[in-house]
Amino acid sequence: MRESVAVSTTKWILSALIVAAVGCGGGSDSGGGSSVGSGSACNSIGYGKALKVADGEQCLADSGSDTSSVVKLSILTGGGGVATCTGTVISPTAVLTAAHCFAFGDVGGVIITAVVNGAKVDVSSSRVVTHPGFSASTQQVYFNDVAVVRTASPLPVPALPLLLSRAPEVEEESLVAGYGQTEGDGPAVDDVVAGRAVIRLVTDNHVRIDFRGGESHPCRGDSGGALFVEQDGGLAIVGVVSQSDPSVSADQICSKGDMTLYTNTQSSAVSDFIISQARDAAVR
Repeated sequence: MRESVAVSTTKWILSALIVAAVGCGGGSDSGGGSSVGSGSACNSIGYGKALKVADGEQCLADSGSDTSSVVKLSILTGGGGVATCTGTVISPTAVLTAAHCFAFGDVGGVIITAVVNGAKVDVSSSRVVTHPGFSASTQQVYFNDVAVVRTASPLPVPALPLLLSRAPEVEEESLVAGYGQTEGDGPAVDDVVAGRAVIRLVTDNHVRIDFRGGESHPCRGDSGGALFVEQDGGLAIVGVVSQSDPSVSADQICSKGDMTLYTNTQSSAVSDFIISQARDAAVR
């Protein structure tokens, strides 16, 4: 994950200046645990073809109908480097991601890469706003870890909605998707990876999934990607990748026993911020 100022760097999901920022599947873990649905996760986020990787699917953009609202963010740093995060389009001109993606100093701009009709299309950002209350507790738990990236021109993919009509539920099936590693010591991938997991804990500020059984899980390099649940026949956002739980040891990250905290987008402090920065955001 990307190093940050005044917070522990061992628990971030964004890796220091590596070009990777959300991957699912983690390490392969075929142990016991609750099973999750067998439907293609890639199909759910707009792709027609998938390649099995670890406990997730690498979504292959090779069809003219492949269009996804899960996007890659290439963040240009003040020192001339590039960091990468994942985001989700929530309005024609807004992308939701994590605040800690921008915690390393000056940002020279963000390039948003979307898959549109099977091709990758780049759109430049016009403004980035991080939550003013983004902070870490004394236990190194992060709060309000969200940011909104705005564009001057419309993004060429549909928006996915924030789920505000009901709370996510423990034991509810969810979907994770993004760009990054598919195993703990592997390279980042160029195409989005997606998979299914089960929600294990819901608090006012966080939603947690655990790496167990055949479920998918964020891996090193994952930041800013959304946690989705199904609502009214489509996907809706209930969280944003923030960090591994502080109780997880460094050698467990991306391995059996990892637990990832997503910022709960239904927290009033979080949802109010998102809507204030993207008043045209989709809501369900």
